Amino acid sequence: MRLETGIAASTVEARLIRCRDEWNATVLAMPRPDFRQSWQWGALRASRGWSVWRLAVGGDECLAAAQILGRRVPGLGVMLYAPRGPLVSGGDAGWAALPALLRRIRAESGAVFLRASPGVGVQDAVALAPLEARGFTRLPDLWSLWNTPRNVMRLDLTGSERDLLARMARKRRQHISTGSRKGVAVEVVTGLAALRTFHELHGAHGRREGYPVPPWPALEALHREFVVDDGLAIVRGFVRGELASMLIGLRFGPVAHTLYAASTPAARQAPVGDLLHWELMRWARATGCRELDLGSSCTDVPPTVTHANYGIYRFKSELGARLTLCAGYYDHVFAAMRYRVARRLELGALRMGHRALRRWRLAVLGEPDPDAEVMSLVPRSP
Repeated sequence: MRLETGIAASTVEARLIRCRDEWNATVLAMPRPDFRQSWQWGALRASRGWSVWRLAVGGDECLAAAQILGRRVPGLGVMLYAPRGPLVSGGDAGWAALPALLRRIRAESGAVFLRASPGVGVQDAVALAPLEARGFTRLPDLWSLWNTPRNVMRLDLTGSERDLLARMARKRRQHISTGSRKGVAVEVVTGLAALRTFHELHGAHGRREGYPVPPWPALEALHREFVVDDGLAIVRGFVRGELASMLIGLRFGPVAHTLYAASTPAARQAPVGDLLHWELMRWARATGCRELDLGSSCTDVPPTVTHANYGIYRFKSELGARLTLCAGYYDHVFAAMRYRVARRLELGALRMGHRALRRWRLAVLGEPDPDAEVMSLVPRSP
């Protein structure tokens, strides 16, 4: 069903999509598809207790779509989130279709509000003006307790391997070229046993650094959902034959992502981190990806050398990644009074500090791990 310019938005209806292949094809046909809108990611979140709705407007030509995650907060109701969504086709027709999505999700969920976090850079935020015109309010928050980070590091994978190396800092190129002489070896595997090894390594790393890690069922679900489409990479790094570090990456469409990483003290003896990321870049290019998302910069914006996590930003930038500040979070409110309470609690939690935020997440959402969009090698989210 096409929505022609001039047809009233009230005549359009959104439909639920219940077929994996149909949904993924719909997402991949939209501008800037993201793995957090993939069927796989929704299935993974469903395994952690989230409700999932996949809605689209249009027939042969999709005009608007969104995978929406929902979680009930005791005493408040259902909170909704469309990570890196909604997805809207170009032109007025796509934006005119958006109210149909909102009507359907409100009817399906009875939610308090829907939060969106489009992947559009802040420099292109004017493109999201139609979002505000359809009832969304832009939030001033730089970061969030439970949403995809705004400050992300994106690495261009186009060109030859020589081009990629040329975009790196000299030190990183040297580490990659001399790593084998320093006893570093890396490999990409996909087996469930390797992921179990990563889980053990990750747990030990988390205990040393003081951050929570996802439980085994979450990793098992990740493997089940992404490995079938060759969308998962487990990169292992060894120093003189000893396992020193591991990196989990995935891909969806033209973009690959780093998801989790962990290391042992042996990783400090050699530049294993550089080799891990280089191998992930090569894997991503071989599968047709044009970009690698390295996750959050984990710093303020713009980054300052005095920030505790500046070294993480510097490492990613020296690999050739560039900081992109996404336009922000947008809320569409369905129940104003309860939303005001929810928003007040959220803002209060943001002021409580990172340690208290993790406790809040465990108590309210029932999840000990921060969202996977931030590499868990980093002990704290920005």
